[in-house]
Amino acid sequence: MTAGRIRVVYLAHAFQVGGAEEMVLNLVRHLPERFEPHVCCIHEAGPIGDEIARTGTPITVLGLNPGLRRPWDVARIRRYLGETRPQIVHTFLLTASLYGRLAAILARVPILIGTEVNIYENKRGRHAMAERLLMAGTDRVVVSAQSVRDFYIRQVHADPAKVEVIYNAVDWSTLHTTMTRESLRASLGIASDAPVAGIIARLTAQKAHRHLFDALAATPALADVQLLVVGDGDLRDDLRVRVEALRLSSRVHFLGARRDLGNLLAAMDVFVLPSLWEGLPLSLVLAMGAAVPVVATSVAGIPEVVHDGRTGMLVPPADSLALGHALSRLFGDAGLRQRIGREARAEVLPRFGVDGYVSAVTRLYDRLLSKDPPPSATLSGPSLHLMPSVKQKAQGRGQCAERSAKRKVVTTKAERRQPRRHRRWGWGPSAK
Repeated sequence: MTAGRIRVVYLAHAFQVGGAEEMVLNLVRHLPERFEPHVCCIHEAGPIGDEIARTGTPITVLGLNPGLRRPWDVARIRRYLGETRPQIVHTFLLTASLYGRLAAILARVPILIGTEVNIYENKRGRHAMAERLLMAGTDRVVVSAQSVRDFYIRQVHADPAKVEVIYNAVDWSTLHTTMTRESLRASLGIASDAPVAGIIARLTAQKAHRHLFDALAATPALADVQLLVVGDGDLRDDLRVRVEALRLSSRVHFLGARRDLGNLLAAMDVFVLPSLWEGLPLSLVLAMGAAVPVVATSVAGIPEVVHDGRTGMLVPPADSLALGHALSRLFGDAGLRQRIGREARAEVLPRFGVDGYVSAVTRLYDRLLSKDPPPSATLSGPSLHLMPSVKQKAQGRGQCAERSAKRKVVTTKAERRQPRRHRRWGWGPSAK
């Protein structure tokens, strides 16, 4: 470890194109010099992983796929953390939230931070239970919006003191353009004066592309609208079939995953995001920063930034009729589009820049490094255990080492019968 620098490991299953992955990219690019970031890809690097590598940040790909059928992969993640010796592990997305956090606890990493970026109403019960148990060894979980915090606390019975809101942020330099609006449209075979809507999202059920396609097909006022579909995902082939069945092939343009988002947003008249569930989607915030008027569903953190009729238009989820009506209003009123776009840009520019996000995250790191958080109950029911502070963790390890040295053995038979957490922190009947 570089002398005087604080080593932070960012851990995720893979760094595909998505909001959580962008957060890690922003962090490694903008962390203060006193931090030494490392990135670990549990399975593969992905496109954002490749961008992270180009920043010069050390990145390790483990090639693992942990799960109930591959428990030994947790030991390999633990081995990596033991070799890297970070002071902080910060996990992103489900696999790292479960198996990465478990490995960090087993590796006795001093500070462990999780992340929850969406409201996952359909999260499996065993996953919610696992996260509830992992909260005992987790110092904080960072969530992307107040609504996400409220839901997560209810879902996993988390200690509210351990769940902290830090809004997602975007790098406004992403809005830089390298070609004109007319040139990009021409490259796609779209007339310069055609009405154009766009969606930037993974091709998954969550993002509800089907409802958007249905709205285009069923709303006469949208008969001339062209749609740019930016992103890739598991539903790529199914969505193409759906577009053909609705006879929209000449109007819907599947562009795949793209990084020239400034060019694409400049070519749009309206941005649309009909998600069924969300956290705080970065593509939406980016569109608002580009002064593109947005239509989005009133789910999770979206209403925390889109104020209906002022900074965008909100519709209920899974309602193609309402979605078509909102799009028709915007395409039918150029003055309304300009006003909403202007208000949206003024709303998000001061709130969602990368500098503010990185500053909030590093303040959290500093608080956890510099002082003991107040102890709080992390499990409900008849058996409550207090979350040990950073100092208690260190003291517990020191006590264990001292006892082991005196006895020349790691544990006694009596100690082995104690709960593991008591042995780990030096608590229980054998603690002196």
